[in-house]
Amino acid sequence: MKTNTAKSTQKPLAVDVLIIGAGPSGLSTCIKLKEQGIHDTVILDLANRIGGTWALNDYPGLFCDVPSEMYSLGFAPNPNWSRTYAPQAEIQQYLEDVAHQFNIVDQVKLNTKVTDARWDSTAQRWLISTADQLYSAKFFVPATGFIGEAKMPEFPGQDTFGGTMFHSGMWNHEYDLTGKRVAVIGSGASAIQFLPMIQPLVKELISFQRTPSWVLPKPDFAMPKVINKLFKFAPTLQKAVRESALLSLEPSLPIFMNINVLRAATHPLGLLNIRLNIADPIMREKLTPDHTLGCKRPMFSNSWYGALAKPNVNVLFQGLERITETGVVAEDGTEYPVDAIIFGTGYAVAEPAIYRIIKGEDGRSLSDTWQGNPRAYMGVSVHGFPNMFMMLGPNSQNTVGSVMWTAEQQSIYISKAIKAIQNNATKVVDVKKEVQDKFNTDIDKRLNRMPVRADFCKSYYLDASGRNHIIWPEYGFVIKHKMSHFKPSDYDVTP
Repeated sequence: MKTNTAKSTQKPLAVDVLIIGAGPSGLSTCIKLKEQGIHDTVILDLANRIGGTWALNDYPGLFCDVPSEMYSLGFAPNPNWSRTYAPQAEIQQYLEDVAHQFNIVDQVKLNTKVTDARWDSTAQRWLISTADQLYSAKFFVPATGFIGEAKMPEFPGQDTFGGTMFHSGMWNHEYDLTGKRVAVIGSGASAIQFLPMIQPLVKELISFQRTPSWVLPKPDFAMPKVINKLFKFAPTLQKAVRESALLSLEPSLPIFMNINVLRAATHPLGLLNIRLNIADPIMREKLTPDHTLGCKRPMFSNSWYGALAKPNVNVLFQGLERITETGVVAEDGTEYPVDAIIFGTGYAVAEPAIYRIIKGEDGRSLSDTWQGNPRAYMGVSVHGFPNMFMMLGPNSQNTVGSVMWTAEQQSIYISKAIKAIQNNATKVVDVKKEVQDKFNTDIDKRLNRMPVRADFCKSYYLDASGRNHIIWPEYGFVIKHKMSHFKPSDYDVTP
């Protein structure tokens, strides 16, 4: 009771900009704000190290599924990648190095969880609470991304299990899997990475795959030392390689807009990957997805199918029915005794907890405002949430490219917006509802031509209404142009 009283009377710490998240989005925004001459910025992050999702997630086999050169910030090239597809530890270290390189480490406060964030209409500022501090910010930037909060499922009997149970996003490194009987629930982007890593260690592995996914091979190899040295001495060349790689993907957008062409262009490669690794024709057929590649997130692995074919792996093409004290029960009623259960069931993409604590001018949270149907303007601005700029918000992800690229473009937009607002002595901006609605109406026409639809498959790309709330179906150079220009006319302005 005393703590609550003290907190309610605590004098807020005033800052110009408060950012939640020390991942690529938050770091990039802080750096771009600094370039605009805005230095009074604080980043809060609940992890104990810089890196965002790459600091929170560290399960075995965690690699980026985007080529390293593309999975980096354009203004901070990294000549030291060890592989064409970087492992988690290198990406986390890269982001930490970026924070040091641009001298923003002192602006990051780790081990800090935000418990409340609300717009104060009287003060016309954001009030952001943590366990030990209250902040008052003129501008608020939630940069928590959409892959961070592990989605732990609930099954009947789960609390009775006598073994070890954890989510891949909260990996239990203290538990030794050697010689154990292990059940893996899920066959998504996390499972295809950690399952091949633990398969050689365990005695028996039960893989639950209700809906097999398309898994494509990837050209993953060690980066030649001569290339590392060349990029180190010629960073401009490395930037050119990165931009060329991104540009080369632009022509693929029309493929994603034509379902028949998409199937013809991608399904043969996926089928070939299965055929080359799975000898059993019955298992091949069961591993072949019945949805169009691209409806769910495309996945890449050179070891997934090989691991499933090992003699100590039992693949069940059905869901988990319940959990007992000593094992797991499949939907057909068969019980399998196991020592450990690992959930590779993904993340709270559509409804992360942060959405429930951010409250706009009418006092309603983002969750209550969206009602499972998130909408924003260019992925950054939400009507009714003044002076707030989201990172990786609804429909912000380019069809091709990487989250790093998206974060960089958004950070440029946000930094220019905040600079322009301050220069014009503007106190409050709120994106016009008609502007936000028009943006979403326009992209919905393109989204309806893509395979990421409820009538094609189930996907975390789809919100509660069945709409794709992740993709911005536009060419990268068009998005880059739009994000490089802040238009005050898109916003209601309070002098």
